[in-house]
Amino acid sequence: MVRYNDALDKDESGRSETREEVLLNKFPPEEEHLLTTPSVVIDSGGRIIVWYLPGALTSMMMKDIHGATHSMSGLLKHSITSGKISQWRTHRSNFYTSPDGMITPGCINISPAWFQQGREVHGFSPEVSAALKGAAGHNITASLQRSGIVVSAALRVMHPDLYWAGMETQVRLGKWAARYELNEMHHHLQRWTSVFNVVSIICNRRTPPHRDPKSFDIMTTAGVYRPVIMDFMNLGIKFLYDSGSILASSCRLVRHYMNVEEGNRIVTAWYMRDSIHNFVGTPSTEYAKYDRVDI
Repeated sequence: MVRYNDALDKDESGRSETREEVLLNKFPPEEEHLLTTPSVVIDSGGRIIVWYLPGALTSMMMKDIHGATHSMSGLLKHSITSGKISQWRTHRSNFYTSPDGMITPGCINISPAWFQQGREVHGFSPEVSAALKGAAGHNITASLQRSGIVVSAALRVMHPDLYWAGMETQVRLGKWAARYELNEMHHHLQRWTSVFNVVSIICNRRTPPHRDPKSFDIMTTAGVYRPVIMDFMNLGIKFLYDSGSILASSCRLVRHYMNVEEGNRIVTAWYMRDSIHNFVGTPSTEYAKYDRVDI
């Protein structure tokens, strides 16, 4: 995994078939697998690449996710764009309508403190994400609290060092916001229950082959839809990604895609921004190893 990571460019998107063919020829998967039961994928050095937990979410947790998403319907609706197709995460061509109107298609990012795009450089300070600004934002933060606790508890087992780094970052951000009297940010940080500092809410979206520019994230899926496969293409591993599943991975290392054309599906993707950790001076962590996982 270390050699593969070193071979990647800084801003690998996973969208270039030519580039991905070069990587695949250099690092071909040994064999193909379809996983349907709880699994941990590790490399030859014991470093954890993927955690797969089908059926991990209870009906109450999924009900919470549906309720939270319903309160964001206006934000989701206005998130869809019609500009450059390269902005695929919000482009209208990648979304499909809900068969019963219960889900509003869209993709929004929610954070109590992050840098706006293009401002992750010296001289700028974190801000509350647009989705959380105003009175409605208070309700959104509250609606995500149970989910935030669940994914944090999962990370405590999956990657203990990253869990504590996330915890330290949130505490330092809270102290910084209080010192500079950033009341709205401080309000959200006090009520933000996750050690991750960003969550993406993704509803009824097709997912073309890509990589995500994040170190480690936890994705959950909830809804009513036909069985679907999440394909980690460069690993040669496919996962049955039914409602209630949790899939956590070093997402920059895995090129993945999933094709869903109908039904209602909500994905939450929880992750950390390195720029926020750097802003408050939290040291970076090493890869988690399976022999160090707290079971």
